[in-house]
Amino acid sequence: MFSKTNSNSAKPTPTASEAPKKSAPRPVASAPSILGRDITIIGEIRTDGDLQIDGRLEGNITASGITIGEQGAISGDIKAKSVVVRGKVTGKINASLVELAETANVQADIIQDKLTISNGAFFDGKCSRRKQAAAPIAKPKSVQPKTA
Repeated sequence: MFSKTNSNSAKPTPTASEAPKKSAPRPVASAPSILGRDITIIGEIRTDGDLQIDGRLEGNITASGITIGEQGAISGDIKAKSVVVRGKVTGKINASLVELAETANVQADIIQDKLTISNGAFFDGKCSRRKQAAAPIAKPKSVQPKTA
């Protein structure tokens, strides 16, 4: 009923060019790192990932995405792709996308591509764009009626 067959024929080993190619590992989206309310950091933070700050940071921060919670406070420079502020920031923000929520208290200069300020947010500082705005659309010249 059952039989075992042994094949003595050797299979050729694939060469490096014939070996199955594995795709490069894709970065896995992970949860943001969180600094809790009871944490105070004096120094610099750098990460390639996202970061949520509910505590206090006295120093500069560089990350992909940064969210400052309602209880969070940063005193220093922020550099990121996106920054959402619900708490307090004193210093400078440099990001592609900056969002100031109703509870935000920002005393900083902002360099950005896209800025959203909600009603109720406090903002005191200078705001400038990273990229130059597109050239304004030229107004068509008005046609003067011919006089005879």
